[in-house]
Amino acid sequence: MLKWILIIMVILVAGVTILVWKNQKKKKALLLVQKESQKITDEAFTAAIQQISLIRFEKPIKLHSEFVSNIWGSKVTAFEYSIEIPQIETQDLIKIKNELTEKLQAYANEKHLAAYKEHPVFVVSDIWIFAGVLHIDVSHITNAETWSYVEDVAKSDRTN
Repeated sequence: MLKWILIIMVILVAGVTILVWKNQKKKKALLLVQKESQKITDEAFTAAIQQISLIRFEKPIKLHSEFVSNIWGSKVTAFEYSIEIPQIETQDLIKIKNELTEKLQAYANEKHLAAYKEHPVFVVSDIWIFAGVLHIDVSHITNAETWSYVEDVAKSDRTN
C-alpha cells in the first residue's frame, strides 16, 4: 500500500512540476512578445511625438513607455507615455490625439509594419493631462485582446 502511495505522490509531483514549467515558459514567451511590441511602439511614438505642432522639445528625445497590461491583462500590447509639458491645455488634447494618430500611421506605413486583421497598427487609445504631465496611451494592435482593450477605452474616452 505504501508503495502505491509513493508512486501516486511521485506522479503528482511530476505532473505539477510539468504544469508549472509550461506556465513559466508561456509567460516568458508572452513577455518577449510584449517587449518587442514595446520596442516598436517606443520607436514609433518617439518619432511621431516630435512632429506634433503643439509640442516642442529643445533637443531630440527618446521616450520609454510603461505597460498598461498590468491592469488590463497580459496579452494587451498597450503602453503609457508620460511627458512633462506644462503648456498643454485640456482643449489641446483632441488636436494632439488626431495629429499623433496621423503621424503614427505614417510611421507604420513607412516602416511597412504589419497590421492585425483590418485594424490600424497603432491607436492612441487614451490621452489626458494630470499635474502638468501629458499622459498618452498608445496601443500596438497585435491581437484581439489589444483591440478589445482599445474598444473598452473608447467607450470612456475623455476627449470626446
